[in-house]
Amino acid sequence: MPMHSVDCPRCTDTHETIMHALVLCPFAGRVWFICDFNINTHFFQDKSFIGWLIFWLTDPQSKLSDKAQIVFVAILWSLWTSRNNFIFQNIAENHTTVLARARAMLLTRKTSLTISTTASVSICDKWMSPYFGRIKCNTDGEFDDISGANGAGYVMRDFSRKATFCASLDFEEAEARAIWEILKKALEQHLTHIIIESDVKSLIDQFSAGNFEGNTRTDAIFKDILLFSSKLVACIFSFQPRYCNSVAHELAIWAKKNNYIMYWSVPPVWLLPTVEEGHYPF
Repeated sequence: MPMHSVDCPRCTDTHETIMHALVLCPFAGRVWFICDFNINTHFFQDKSFIGWLIFWLTDPQSKLSDKAQIVFVAILWSLWTSRNNFIFQNIAENHTTVLARARAMLLTRKTSLTISTTASVSICDKWMSPYFGRIKCNTDGEFDDISGANGAGYVMRDFSRKATFCASLDFEEAEARAIWEILKKALEQHLTHIIIESDVKSLIDQFSAGNFEGNTRTDAIFKDILLFSSKLVACIFSFQPRYCNSVAHELAIWAKKNNYIMYWSVPPVWLLPTVEEGHYPF
């Protein structure tokens, strides 16, 4: 019986390992980047497949939540199915087909599961703290149609709900600029896993889909956002309504009213009540 080539059927890599097929192959890497986890697989070039699984499933500092782990495993299974379909049935699937099959399997096996592999993170009633080892970054922009005044704000908080950095900014294209600012700050602080929450659904959906094309005013900002996010291990763009984004909203209002840029390593006194109230208690 003739043996199948050990080359990767998609990218002709000379040695197709399990790690390559399910993680490092450009096709697989694109799937991991456009799913909810927004994983940049470039950072796992030197890891084994076992190391990859340990990082996401068991490592206390980086492991996913129980529900997210189910999605993670479903994507692995769907990637393997896609590879076999390509080799044995000559079916060339696209990235969204792989994610749709994973989601369909989850809906079949457990109809109560609400996590989607093709949409933004589910909406909550109030702001919720991130998992251990991750930083949640909320952004918001304000614009006055009459006066033309505008502003943006962002706040960075860890799993303990502590605000580690916040800013009020006076910029046009305020929402995109706030995301640009927070990614730049994340790189300066050597962060690796962040969640960016905004109430501008169109912008979040665009970035979550891996589309960073802008117009004449925003294209340079969008390209920088792509560059900055690609330097992180994981960067998730999540839509949340304004009532879950009250701290960033207050910062944006302050920037619009004062027409001034301000950075705080700890929240100013006037913001503390909003920071303390705008979350679920443990």
